[in-house]
Amino acid sequence: MSPRPVHVTFVCSGNICRSPMGHVILQSMVEEAGLADHVKVSSSGTGDWHVGEQADPRTIAILAAHGYDASRHRAREFDPEEFDDVDLVLASDEGHVRTLRRLARTPLNRSKIRLVREFDPEAVAAGTLETGDPWYGDESHFARCFAEVERACRGILQHVRDQLDGQLAGRLRDRVDWERP
Repeated sequence: MSPRPVHVTFVCSGNICRSPMGHVILQSMVEEAGLADHVKVSSSGTGDWHVGEQADPRTIAILAAHGYDASRHRAREFDPEEFDDVDLVLASDEGHVRTLRRLARTPLNRSKIRLVREFDPEAVAAGTLETGDPWYGDESHFARCFAEVERACRGILQHVRDQLDGQLAGRLRDRVDWERP
């Protein structure tokens, strides 16, 4: 029996700017790495303002300019029940972290919440872990947001690979223990 995929979800306010960027970029990286059967990527917002809508046109445009397709994205609201199925909940900023911690019912679920940019060593070194909301800005704000999220996604992909390697090592250890006389 194969283990369930590692589930990573991105969360921002309305699921039309920052979290769709993370979702689309990481999904593409996962597929390119040949890990699509082992990693599930999703996204949502803390609010219901845009449920069912496409990503912001500026989000779609900046992703397309870099070879990513966000045309099928539809916004949805984060459901606290998701904590049971998710391994890593990636918040865009501290406000989202606070909201998600209030929604998490257990210490285990709260431990799954991290900031997206915690996986970018440059952001960690600079102490700039929040992903600024480009919504009120112009295209340059979306370009900055894209660059921040894409850099973080490289680190997130490595983190997920490490988790998968750990799962594989554990299964191999279990198998060897089981087969010993």
